[in-house]
Amino acid sequence: WDEALRGRFPAVRWRWAVVAFALAGAAGVLHMVSRVRARGPAAASPADALATIQAAATALRALHNRLSPFEPSCLRTTRARDCPGFEECLGVMSGTPWQPPNPLLLPALQLPQCSKENCLNRSKCHLPFRVFGYNRNNVPEPLKICFDAGPNHTLRDRLPERSRHLVTDDPSRACVFFLEIDNSRKGACDWRKIAQLPHWHASSGGLTNGGGMNHVLFDVRDNFITIALRHKRLGRAALAVTASWTERFVTGLDISVALGQQNYDVPLTAALAATLPWDRRWLAAFKGSQSHPSRRTMSMEHDEKEGFISMALSEALHTCKTLPPKVKGRTGLIRKAASASVEARALAKGVSLLQADCCDKARDAYELYDYKDVQNSTFALILAGHGPATYRLTETLRMGSIPVFVGIEQLHVPYGHAPRWEDAALFVPSSVDVRADLLPLLRKLHANRTRTLAMQKAALRIYSEWFSSEHPARAAVLEVLRRRFEFESDE
Repeated sequence: WDEALRGRFPAVRWRWAVVAFALAGAAGVLHMVSRVRARGPAAASPADALATIQAAATALRALHNRLSPFEPSCLRTTRARDCPGFEECLGVMSGTPWQPPNPLLLPALQLPQCSKENCLNRSKCHLPFRVFGYNRNNVPEPLKICFDAGPNHTLRDRLPERSRHLVTDDPSRACVFFLEIDNSRKGACDWRKIAQLPHWHASSGGLTNGGGMNHVLFDVRDNFITIALRHKRLGRAALAVTASWTERFVTGLDISVALGQQNYDVPLTAALAATLPWDRRWLAAFKGSQSHPSRRTMSMEHDEKEGFISMALSEALHTCKTLPPKVKGRTGLIRKAASASVEARALAKGVSLLQADCCDKARDAYELYDYKDVQNSTFALILAGHGPATYRLTETLRMGSIPVFVGIEQLHVPYGHAPRWEDAALFVPSSVDVRADLLPLLRKLHANRTRTLAMQKAALRIYSEWFSSEHPARAAVLEVLRRRFEFESDE
């Protein structure tokens, strides 16, 4: 048993040993439960119930009272799914057994269930498409504090020149009302007064709870619009946001906005943007958190020999009890040299031996690949995360990598089809067979220099026109809305 659990036998043998041990423990628990039931309600006592719980806990501890056979160095030479113990550690660190990704997205709202059809009023829109922007000069006094007081505070001022003609100062001509709250002073804006906006109910058509119809709230900060806030205060307004958890997103109404962090490495970005697709180190790559089951799925396909890098750090590592605090000024998770054994640390921190060992080894595996080095890839894997969009996409476009959207059924691509994604990206389902289908496709494209160069140029163009700053992002949102109302204009 000791040899099997420490990985000296082939992976199949030790896995079956663990399964057998688990079944034996479960059988013992079931036997005890059946004895309690057989005695009848009168014979069942708190002591019996406690004994049952303790037996189950003992069986679980026995399963986890061992070290993992996984060794991070295995990832250098072997496909991840073939490394002993790797899949098990993924499940242990995620807190739940490993499961394939669920292709269904949770609905965002209970009541009302907004959609493109019932939360947009096209009868209030007239040719050509125009948008009215709220600012401090056209809202009631109690709401002025909600808006930027700077010199360039109007929507027209905050758009690139190519989109300014879409803005109107006449609300009667507007199809959409654009709302951007200034949150530089946190908590200053009272959301209870948002319904006092002069046109909040103008497009409701008399519908119950129709406030906010044909309004769009633009925001580019993380964790800003909560579910409770939306339900209670925002009515039928659409959200155009960068940070929207999947369960908050209303398909067909909300707009996914993707902006990358502005404090990026400018010299590195410029160097990679100038690097030709076929001169890059890796064929395809991803490195990030395990914020979605599809990322765990793709981690199993990591294969350095094939140039396919896919490293997803379990979010449990951010709160793992065996981890020291992050070191200020360092971007990676740092593990100080510990004189105590992993057994002693697990005991002191209140986690199982397997959890502590997987925590250390998973982090070591993640740190095998420097993030900046991983970015030097021909193709970049764009995987679903907490929400419908990911900052990884902006980084990819900015550095001239070619996006590969994995699990398109689980992603809301920023700005829909407004950018010409077909010129710059690939789309594959989450169920794609990496070895049989995806890798051959990427190798074939990699060999076609004319095609890959054209895709790289298209990716850089999309970044410049749609993703480079907040100004193009606002313009992109207006373009999506214009197409959504299906009014084309030559103006």
